[in-house]
This record gives sequence, structure tokens and C-alpha cells, in this order.
Amino acid sequence: MKLIVFFLIVGTNISDNGRASLDSFVPMSTNILLEDTTKNADKSCYRPCKFNVKPRRCHFDFKIEPTIQEDGRPAITVNGMTPGPPIHVCVNDVVIVVVSNKVPGQDLGIHWHGIEQKGTPFMDGVPMVTQCPISYGSSYKYSFRASSPGTFFYHADSVNHQSDGVYGALIVNQPQPLEPHSTMYDYDRSQENTLVVAAKFPELLTGNLEDYSQLKPSSLLINGIEDDFKLFVLPGYAYRLRLINAIAVSCPVVVSIDQHEMAIISTDGKPVKPFSTSSVQLYPGERMDVVVRASEKTGGYWVRVHGNDACANLSAHAMLVYSGFNYTAMLHNGIEDAIPKGDTDTITYGQTLESSQEAPIIIPARSVVLSIDRNILQFKDTDNDFRYISDAIPKKPFFPASLSLKDKGVVQINKKSFLYPNVPLLTRPTDIRKEIKCIVGKEVKNQEPQCMLVLDANRGEILELVLLNEGFGSNDSFTFHLHGYSMQVVASWQRGNDEPISKEEFLKLDTEGSVKRNLQTPPLKDTIVVPNKGFTIVRIKVDRGGSWMLECRSCGLASLPTALIINVPETLPKSLLNSIPKCGNYKPPDVLLN
Repeated sequence: MKLIVFFLIVGTNISDNGRASLDSFVPMSTNILLEDTTKNADKSCYRPCKFNVKPRRCHFDFKIEPTIQEDGRPAITVNGMTPGPPIHVCVNDVVIVVVSNKVPGQDLGIHWHGIEQKGTPFMDGVPMVTQCPISYGSSYKYSFRASSPGTFFYHADSVNHQSDGVYGALIVNQPQPLEPHSTMYDYDRSQENTLVVAAKFPELLTGNLEDYSQLKPSSLLINGIEDDFKLFVLPGYAYRLRLINAIAVSCPVVVSIDQHEMAIISTDGKPVKPFSTSSVQLYPGERMDVVVRASEKTGGYWVRVHGNDACANLSAHAMLVYSGFNYTAMLHNGIEDAIPKGDTDTITYGQTLESSQEAPIIIPARSVVLSIDRNILQFKDTDNDFRYISDAIPKKPFFPASLSLKDKGVVQINKKSFLYPNVPLLTRPTDIRKEIKCIVGKEVKNQEPQCMLVLDANRGEILELVLLNEGFGSNDSFTFHLHGYSMQVVASWQRGNDEPISKEEFLKLDTEGSVKRNLQTPPLKDTIVVPNKGFTIVRIKVDRGGSWMLECRSCGLASLPTALIINVPETLPKSLLNSIPKCGNYKPPDVLLN
């Protein structure tokens, strides 16, 4: 394991980034973020949410640093913990988190997965898109309103940092009468009944420049442990459980509870029509809320989590323990080695559910096809310009080292890998180097295989995105997460045979009316899976400005980024721009190291 310094340190002018918060400015008409709404707010803000009560300002301090855990393994932790401290707030509370970076030689950002950032697009936490990175020894103050209830989580924007332990639950509660399915359960104890599933790697990924493209997790964890987390229940009562897949690589997990059915009531923080099932599958970044009734014989029952893809043959277990039962008997008897995989027909997926409310039929202003595939680029060293992209405009294309992986290739969108801009796009759009940008649909105008891929959108329009997993170069399914917005999942389809599907073939099928869309009850999700040799179609109502990343979180550790930015014009007041620190001479890592 090699820990080396491979980022440039941001200048001392941003050693304290506290001014980048909302303490002095809000770009919207409401001043809710400026109000000192309560004199007695505790730091956790975990409380029963009530009507006619002013929201609180909920303060948290996160110190992110390397730590040696009890088992002797190193990890990157938040306040010495992994998962990090859970955040429990009520809807409309103001969440204020001061993040201090104590990881030597590393830059980072924290993304609030599923939070829409209404009015605060500059708090989304994507380095070089919405903010400057948080350099070693400096801090950054995030401040945003918890505008929607639901099950969310936070994590480091970097896949490496998240895999090493920087993640935690973020739950936004609301008054119980407002919960659409509150009559189905008796208890909603989000602090006790949230299961965060993560993966542990055999070595620390942060700062490791070895080729770990084939490195796989060594174990699965539930709330940071493998097999003894306990859920205590009273016989006869129903409980709301919140499930979070916080894994940053291609590790879908299946969750089941012995002899108990689960009723799914929410996916990605949005309510769905209740659906009863014995097993649920969550892809990386997905969340599900389920209701479980303790209606079996008093005893102890295993909550089973088993992984697929990169986490194949890995499992973790928790205990569902009825009141009065001595769970030491479960520990003594152990759990059988053979973990039932279950009939795939009984496993329920989030994007196959139906929204609890019928959606208004929206006609897309335009439909955009995004072709996704693993590509192998054929080139010789003599084709390459070895100068840094940021130092000069290359005379010929620049092929990063990752593109030379001829045995496997890299996952691309429209045959382009993503390149982080030279300055934050949201706050300094006019300073973006024009030669690094390419527009979706006009990619051929940029000869570089890696560029800042942008889909320009206008406020008020309806976008339909067709994420087409062609499958010529791989047999993988890909998980995508959209920042800032929920998507209507109107269609998802996978070819039954092993034949790839091209863009031309999809367009032909669509023209013939063979592509069926659910326009009445499409589930709202921010994290979706695009099946191998198939497609997923989503619709987005563009109603607020910002630079929102659509990224593949499961496309590999050693690959170039697979992403694009949906850029919606947003004019940020000069007073805000002046308060946000500049990045100095910082160069994004994929530019510096390529």
C-alpha cells in the first residue's frame, strides 16, 4: 500500500472555507436559512416532527481523517467512525455541516445523496463542478435546507474515499400525519431502524496508485459491523425500516428477513404504492423504506444481506429480535453457511415499483439518447500528446493511461470519458477552457476521447433521457445517480438474448411503438440501473438552475469518470460569488495525473 501525496494543495486563501456557507446570503426569496429559528436546538436535531413549529438550525462538525480501527485495519473515518455520525432532522430544518479535511495529501468533497439542494446548487459537493475541493488542513461549511422528507445519505464524492469509510445516513423526517403510509406501521424509529450496507476492501484505496481495477471487497457491513447488529421489536407491532446501499462500486445487495414479508413503501425517498415481497435488491446509492410486522412466533430471526457482481459470495447479517427473546441462542447456534439466494422472480427492484400518486402526463420537449458502453480505444504512443491538458492546447488527441487498458477498456457515454473542468463550472462558467468542453449530440466536434461532457438544458423544459446500455463491449449493468433532481422512470427493458442493442435499433423500436412507457405511475428516483443490453428511460422536469452531474457510481475503480453535467443556467449574485473561495492553482487529479 502506497500512501503518497498526489494532489496539489489549494492556496492558503481557502484554508478556511466557512464563508462559502449561507450564513450571510441566500439566493432565493426566502430567508429561512438566515433565521435563528430556535434557542434550544440540540446538535442532533433528532426529535418528533410537529406542525406549526419553526425549523431548527442543525449544526454538525465532521473531522475526516485516517484511523486504525479495532480490527487493526486502516479506514478513513468521520469523527473516528465509519459509518459517520447519522444526521436526523425534520423537513425544512437547516443542515449546517463544517467538514475538516485531516487526510494528508488528499482533497475531498461531501455529496448529500438525494438532497435536491433547492436554492443552494453550490452546496451539492462535487469538486470542480459546484465547489473547490477541500484541501488537507482546511475546512468547508455546507449549509442547505432539508426541503423534502425521506431516506438519504451522505458520502465522499470520491469513490475511493467513500469505499474507505466516508459515508453516513441522512434522514429527513416529517410530521407523522403527513406520511402517506403511516397507517401501515406503529413505529418509525429512524435512529434505531436504519440499516446502512457498505463494503470493506482488503486494503486502503485512498492514495494508492496501484492498479486495483480487479480489487474486490472482502466483506459486507451493516452499520459498520458484519453480523451482530440488532433490531428489537415488540410482538404484534409493525416497524418502518430504512435500507441504504452505501457501496460505491458495482455491488447490488439483496435484503431479506427470515419468515417475514416486507412491504415496500418508499424508494429513494419518494413514496410508492405498497408492494409486499420477501426480498428487495438495492443497487449502489439506492434506498428503500419497508414495513415489517413482528407477527411470527416470539424469537430471533436473521436479516440477511448478500451481494452480487463485485460482492458475489459476500454476506452480512443482522438480527430481528422479539422482545423477551434471549438472542444469545442465535449467536450460539450460528447461521448456516448456505445463504439462500432466492428465486429471482421474488426479488423486487426499486424502479419496477409504481408511484403512490399518478403523475401528470408530461410531453418531453426533447428526447436525448445517451449511448453507454465499455470501449477499447486503439492507438499508438505516437498518436499521443503527452503534455498536460492544462498546460497547452494539444496538437493531437491526449490519451490518458486508463484508455490503454486494451483488455478491458473504459465505460464511456457517447464514446467520451468525463474530464473535470479547470475551474468550478457553476461559479465560474466563463473561465472554463473552451477546448475541454463537448456538447451532448455534438461530441464529434471535440477530437479528445476525454472532455467535459455537457447537456445544456433550459429552465421549464421537460427532458427525456434514454440511457442505452449497448452491450457491445461488456455484459455489465450500470448504476447512475442524478444530482439535484428526481427522475420519472418511465421505462426499463433488457434484451432476453445475448445480442447487443445499438442506438439505431432503439430508435427503430421506438418509432415502431415497441417501447412502452409508464406515464401514469412512474416511480421517482435519483438512482437507477441501466440493464446490460437494454435501456432505462427517465423524464426530468427542469425547474431550477445549477450544474447537476449524472454519473455512473459503479463503473470501476481504475477507470476514467463516466458522467455528464446537465447544465441549467443560473445567475448567482456577485455577493455570493465573492464569498466563495477560489481554487488558486489547483489542477483536477485526472488532468494532473494523466
